[in-house]
Amino acid sequence: MKRVIWLITMITTVPVLSQTISEPYACQLGITLSGGAARGYAHIGVLRAFEESGIQIDYISGSSMGAIIGLLYAAGKTPDEMLDIAKSIKKRRVISAGRLSLRKKGLDYMEQVLKKHITATTFDQLQKPFFVCVTNFVSGRYEIINQGDIIPAVRASAAVPIVYQQQIINGTAYIDGGVVNNLPVEPLRDGCQTVVGISVNPIGYKDKKMSLKKKITRVTELMINENEARRIVMCDYHLEITALESINFEDYDKPETIHDMGYRAAKEFLLQLDIPSHI
Repeated sequence: MKRVIWLITMITTVPVLSQTISEPYACQLGITLSGGAARGYAHIGVLRAFEESGIQIDYISGSSMGAIIGLLYAAGKTPDEMLDIAKSIKKRRVISAGRLSLRKKGLDYMEQVLKKHITATTFDQLQKPFFVCVTNFVSGRYEIINQGDIIPAVRASAAVPIVYQQQIINGTAYIDGGVVNNLPVEPLRDGCQTVVGISVNPIGYKDKKMSLKKKITRVTELMINENEARRIVMCDYHLEITALESINFEDYDKPETIHDMGYRAAKEFLLQLDIPSHI
């Protein structure tokens, strides 16, 4: 039977998909985290809200910044630890490392940060099953990586076109997973009883004059929104953090503000849902 959850913090309604369960699910709850550059810090606040509500997340998937936050969480980092890592990030190094450089070392700073804080080097060493979405630059299709070396997969998932150079894995060129699939629900759908999608790119309504930079941001938001729309209906629950309209993709120097937006939205979201705390 289908249900529809109406949420103040969402701009969409999501029907719960009916399923026939032939055997117990290995995963009770899976969460997919969208890309969104600095806006992705909101995922940390969302994960904090879930933990405070006693809701256990079994599987995680993510694109771009969602893959970075997802990796930290799958590696066992707490929301406090993740926020501390976010606060240690130097905005100038994130921006200058990539802006129109197309250098091979464009994502080295991100890799350095991740290697400093996690010991796992392969997917099977993580504490939770984790799925990374990347875009195959040759075929134009998304692919899911959940085995082998972690860092190359996450680097590829975060390789924003034009800003960062494409990443080569096993001889194939890959770019940001969000280009084709910014809300990778697919690897969770068959294996998890309940799937929650978290989006951090609200488009809102804008009719005022915009600078060229803001126009580029707006085009990116619209493309991502259309990209995610077909996957939102595959989620049992979906939260879009509308407060993030005021945050720019490059606001890496505002981790606490962005975290708090995600936390407040998720707390309100969870109050309206019937996800049991024992999941």
